[in-house]
Amino acid sequence: MPNNLAEGARWLRQAQQDLEDARWNRAGARYNLACFLCQQAAEKAVKAYLYHRGAEDVWGHSLTDLCEDAKIFEMFFDTVKSEARQLDKYYEITRYPGYLPGGICSEAFDDLDAERALYLGDTVVDFVKERLG
Repeated sequence: MPNNLAEGARWLRQAQQDLEDARWNRAGARYNLACFLCQQAAEKAVKAYLYHRGAEDVWGHSLTDLCEDAKIFEMFFDTVKSEARQLDKYYEITRYPGYLPGGICSEAFDDLDAERALYLGDTVVDFVKERLG
């Protein structure tokens, strides 16, 4: 059991660092990277919860799917799933120009996008932190 707790704590620390890095990128007008890091923070936070609870098969990047997995342990993950789901869109479009015909990722996002992503990322990470104590 202690290994599960340590692994969960490790993933949560990285989720918190990703949020700090997202804030730094937003301040530097790197809005696409800020949005991506918010998705990453939320993904790592939910994975932290799953590891903490002893899940052995933790994989994938979809926050919608990860929240469904977490619901096995706690149904309240359904309450944060809608916020988490909104971050899923930032997984690829923030990094790969192939998802943006005629444009590039660094030009497709603005401060409002980053602000919203930070709100969503904070919501998911805080939700997990409350559960991990």
